[in-house]
Amino acid sequence: MRTPWLSPAAAAIVTLLSCGCHREPTPESSVSDLEKAFPAAPAAIEHQPVVNSSPSQPAEVDALVQSAVAAARANDYARGVITLQNVQTRPGITASQVEAVQRAKQAMVADLQRRAESGDAQALAQLKAIEKSRSQ
Repeated sequence: MRTPWLSPAAAAIVTLLSCGCHREPTPESSVSDLEKAFPAAPAAIEHQPVVNSSPSQPAEVDALVQSAVAAARANDYARGVITLQNVQTRPGITASQVEAVQRAKQAMVADLQRRAESGDAQALAQLKAIEKSRSQ
């Protein structure tokens, strides 16, 4: 009985490819996902009146998301992360919205950490601001 030699090799290739395909989300992609999770926020950024995405979600949440998205687009990740920390504590947001908020925060912090490790003083200052906000 012969064992096909391709089977273990194919399994190894599939395993290697699947391990290399997972990339950390970028701040840009996570902000896009955040906008999809909070559909009222992008419309309000364009200087239109804030419209609640659901009756149970207060306009305050949409305003906070708008502020976080604007901060992220301006590369002010500290303000974006701190604002999103406040979004998570608000009532009326769904589980998928909480997940989108968490992914956006993680992507922004990861980007700041990479930049700080490379010697970016501004990124380090933003990380310190985030840490300070968490300790208050």
